[in-house]
Amino acid sequence: MIFGALLALASAFSFSVNFILVRRGFADAGATAAQGAFITVLLGVPFGLVAVIVTGQLFNFGRISPEGYLLLAAAGIVHFGIGRYCNYRGIATIGAPRAATIQAIAVPYSIVMAMLLLGERPTLLMYVGIALILGSPALMIDRRKRPASSAAPSQGSAAPASAAPASAATSAAPAVEMRMAEGYTFSLLAAAAYGTSPILIRAAVEDASDVAAIGTFVAYIGASAMLLAMLALPAQRHLVGTINFRYMRLFGGAGLSVFMAQLLRFFALSIAEVSIVNPLMRMIGVFTLILSYLVNRRLEHITLGVVLGVLVSFAGSALLVVAATGR
Repeated sequence: MIFGALLALASAFSFSVNFILVRRGFADAGATAAQGAFITVLLGVPFGLVAVIVTGQLFNFGRISPEGYLLLAAAGIVHFGIGRYCNYRGIATIGAPRAATIQAIAVPYSIVMAMLLLGERPTLLMYVGIALILGSPALMIDRRKRPASSAAPSQGSAAPASAAPASAATSAAPAVEMRMAEGYTFSLLAAAAYGTSPILIRAAVEDASDVAAIGTFVAYIGASAMLLAMLALPAQRHLVGTINFRYMRLFGGAGLSVFMAQLLRFFALSIAEVSIVNPLMRMIGVFTLILSYLVNRRLEHITLGVVLGVLVSFAGSALLVVAATGR
């Protein structure tokens, strides 16, 4: 159980690296959420095949039932297809730290679902740890509004100084309000998707860590099939033609980091309960804030509340590990 908890923490860190690279891709390269999701999901298929071979699971495909394959494909569509797109929309509009904070709602959602569908019963100590992890992002929320013009330098714009006041006065407030609503909505949708997929994964690969790489591979195939099928829609046919090497480098790195995160997450869910893995995955918010300060400081705004948030969240994680080892 403790190994599963450590895998979950490693997965959370890798997810945070993905958040940082995606944020840079949106801010510096001008990519869209659809392009980011398309690139990173399709890259997961070859990465998944390599992982199956390297982990020696190439001959273990028979260990998963047909129903298990359907569950894994559904998990891929929900998590990689729907959840990742919504997540990227949230990152693009409200920033990586805020999007990660909102998605903490996935924790109570997935635990309730695990209790109802899988019969898991968290202990009192787990509830305390979960409460600390859920409460820690609130300490990191910055309630001060940043100037709307602060995003202009990162986009490389060179608008005349005389035009700035008029622009801010006429259009900044409505634009920020609309993007905030969009960001919060899509972050909540991502949380719902991310809270549902662990249930499907756990049901498909429970007590079968020797097929975790296969599970990741199959889930990516399911999500990729859905995205490729969407290209048949007239409104989506332009997507491939708009992809260029300006952001392939950033999203290529994001694709690798998020694949490693998903692989570690599959291994964690195959040997540990959802009520252990998913709360620890909310360390994504802490790691994302730390990495944002170190790497994306010009794009994000980090306050002193980060320090308290880190301490409280790590305390919650420690309680979950103690509760897991004490079972």
